[in-house]
Amino acid sequence: MNIWRKILENALYAPSPHNVQPWRVKILDDFRAELFIDSTRTLPKEDVTGSFIISTMGIFIEAIDILARRQNLKVEYELLHEPDFYAPAILKLSAPCLIEFAKLTLKPIDENDFCDNRYDEKLFLSRKTSRLHLKKEFVPDDAFRDLSEIAAKFNQNYTQIIDSKVIERILAQNTNALFEDLNSRGYHDEIVEWFRYSKRESETKRDGLDYRAMNTPRLMLWMTARMSWMMKTPVLKAILARTYRAQTGEVPTLGVISGAFWKPQDAINAGRFLMRFWLETARHNVYMHPFGNLVTNQKAIEFVTQETKIPDIWLVFKIGFSDEPPQSYRLPLEKVLV
Repeated sequence: MNIWRKILENALYAPSPHNVQPWRVKILDDFRAELFIDSTRTLPKEDVTGSFIISTMGIFIEAIDILARRQNLKVEYELLHEPDFYAPAILKLSAPCLIEFAKLTLKPIDENDFCDNRYDEKLFLSRKTSRLHLKKEFVPDDAFRDLSEIAAKFNQNYTQIIDSKVIERILAQNTNALFEDLNSRGYHDEIVEWFRYSKRESETKRDGLDYRAMNTPRLMLWMTARMSWMMKTPVLKAILARTYRAQTGEVPTLGVISGAFWKPQDAINAGRFLMRFWLETARHNVYMHPFGNLVTNQKAIEFVTQETKIPDIWLVFKIGFSDEPPQSYRLPLEKVLV
């Protein structure tokens, strides 16, 4: 069982929406484990199709596989239910439970298996979301090429937008979507549960949206949580919009990922792709910051689709160079194991 622990200790640094870390693992023996979704760590008011939490499980499976291959092993998974079971289970508001997701099996790699040694344990730790201001440089051509190749291997598409006028229009739409969503009671109450307002709270809970990683003063985060009505008042809304845009900083490049995503099996595969894509950004020393509201808000995604002429968008993010951002906390392994 030590091999599972060694793999999982690094796989825990895989990304998840709002750093909710929905995965739970039951180790059965040296080669078998079961993977669960913790129903208390889902986002039914934001992720209304369940696709993002399902894709997060794909992210975690791929993280395990990448790390297993460092040990001359690979992981194979078998879903414990039909794919269409998971979204209703995630979205159902019920008593806290563990939702059975997949059986995991470690197997030795053979000469026909692809072994990619580019992604080591250190890269999992250096991969971070950056909400810091980006520098003015564009993403290097070799990074764009490598990221595009990974997308193509998973039947996804990666596009970069560098037209500053288009970028500003999309960022303005992101602000509108964020303000609108924060004034939706269900969305508001769900997201503020994940706000972490102090170092002590972040260190204790080891999940959620740490104010340090959010690049947001604690007072502003508190006002967002407690005084979202201000975003409806025209004068205050305009002031807050300018403040939020200034906080976002320089955005020389927007990245857009499009392709199959909204069906459960597609979401799992997209998650596996996204884990590799995000590690590849770290390998090139560039950082991402996804704008979730641009995809989960219906008016926003319609706007972005029309603006970019790109169909089937499921992720939009700023991408580029920044100073090293803070590392978000992760749950200790003992809290992930069941």
